[in-house]
Amino acid sequence: MSGSGANLAGCASCKGRCCREYTVNVTVADIRKLATGMALHPREFVALKEKDDGDFRLRPGGPKFDLRLKHRPVTEGCVFLMEIAPGHARCGAYAHRPRVCANFPAALIGNTVTIRSDTLCGGSDSWNLTAMDLPALRANIMRNKAAWREHLRIAEQWNARVEGGWRTRSEDELFAFILAAEQQYSAERSAASAPSEQPEPVEDADIPGRSGEDAGQEGSNAAKGAAGTAVFGGQDVGDSAHASA
Repeated sequence: MSGSGANLAGCASCKGRCCREYTVNVTVADIRKLATGMALHPREFVALKEKDDGDFRLRPGGPKFDLRLKHRPVTEGCVFLMEIAPGHARCGAYAHRPRVCANFPAALIGNTVTIRSDTLCGGSDSWNLTAMDLPALRANIMRNKAAWREHLRIAEQWNARVEGGWRTRSEDELFAFILAAEQQYSAERSAASAPSEQPEPVEDADIPGRSGEDAGQEGSNAAKGAAGTAVFGGQDVGDSAHASA
């Protein structure tokens, strides 16, 4: 539910259907942004869902899990959805919302930004494409693709640690790893820009990319690395054709 000025034609009468009926898979970057901006621990808004093609394991040889925004059991809405009045709702984390939500209902087909045809709030003519900031949307969609590549890299590192150990990891340990990954990435960028400076040693063995009980391993998942996703009825409603049930 973007609700930006460019999308008023489609969102002015918003009843929050996209926030109730879509499943929104989130990247580690989305989690960091929401945790910082909303002053919340990820456990308060992220749910782990077991899936055959999930990203993160919690025990050696165990199932994999996707990370997605929680839904409230009573209203069935996203945990951030504010119920203003009967039939009317708005995003309570609008400034910090996941990138896939910010991009909705736009999609990048080839090199062209267009409107998805499978939206809940009407057809492709429900939004005014000519009024949208298409260059900004295209840039944001590309940033989301990059965020998914980072997400998968961090998942590979976490899973290598889990597989190299012997015990089941908790969800809180996973969230701590995800949040620490940003600090590690910033430190690596600083070191690259100032090669003459020696960074302080990092003792936390669970920080991505550091030696610990096992070594992180780079990997790729072309299907998920291609785009961020929100899912409805088994159909991708993210930035490109990544399907998730």
